[in-house]
Amino acid sequence: MVKAGTLEKGDVMVTIEESGEREIIIKSKLERLYGEAIRKTVEEMTTDIVGKIYVEDMGALDWVIRARIEAAIRKFRGEEQ
Repeated sequence: MVKAGTLEKGDVMVTIEESGEREIIIKSKLERLYGEAIRKTVEEMTTDIVGKIYVEDMGALDWVIRARIEAAIRKFRGEEQ
């Protein structure tokens, strides 16, 4: 399991766990407003990831979400940062 981000206001915590199937779970305090956009971003950036992807949003902007997803993917793949 890898994590990127924090649970502070304006940030997002992205967790990726190895699993036999692909599953995306999104929890956001602004889900009614931005849940669909967050899901689209996660799906777009993680197309080749097979595992459980948890996204816990604390009001992060799109570029923050993208950066945290990228960091989690790099950790998941074992890439140097």
